[in-house]
Amino acid sequence: MRDTADSLLVKHHSGSYVMFLPPDLASIREFRRALRQSLEENTFISKDIQQIELAADEALTNSISANYNSSSEETIICRWIVNDSKFTLWIVDYGSGLKKEKIEEQIAEAKPSSLQDFLKKVKTYQEGKCEVLPNRGKLTQHRNLGKGLLIMQSLMDSVKIMYHCKEGKISSDPTDSSIRGSIIELAFDSKKH
Repeated sequence: MRDTADSLLVKHHSGSYVMFLPPDLASIREFRRALRQSLEENTFISKDIQQIELAADEALTNSISANYNSSSEETIICRWIVNDSKFTLWIVDYGSGLKKEKIEEQIAEAKPSSLQDFLKKVKTYQEGKCEVLPNRGKLTQHRNLGKGLLIMQSLMDSVKIMYHCKEGKISSDPTDSSIRGSIIELAFDSKKH
């Protein structure tokens, strides 16, 4: 297993960032720190930053899990752009792709009526599910899994799931036989909140 020392943040130009992260839970802290700093530099308010951080954390955790469960140690790519009030994040992993059934299940699930109902639902789900993932190169139990897509959808203005396939093709079809991994796109506009 690789260590987070292998991670790298590149700021291309004003408002454009790329991080290359090993598929390890320790990467999340470094990612969140860089993400928060970029949002603060672009004058996002604390409440919006917290929402974006939580959704991004869920997306990265899903990618780490996908890589690990596919026995892939490929680097996860996180790219985001901040342009005025708009934030867009893409996370590219090398897992097997989010299955059609899982996407349909999450879309069909009724949205909770309150934050308390939502947190109760997540806690109940997590109590029945635990996964082993790398953290600083050591396998550790991790309960924060299972409702990431629902969390992202409730916090962001849009969530798109795409797949990168063989020969550089991008697809939105979760049944495509040439899938090499997922691309999760999260978008948030602070003027809408």
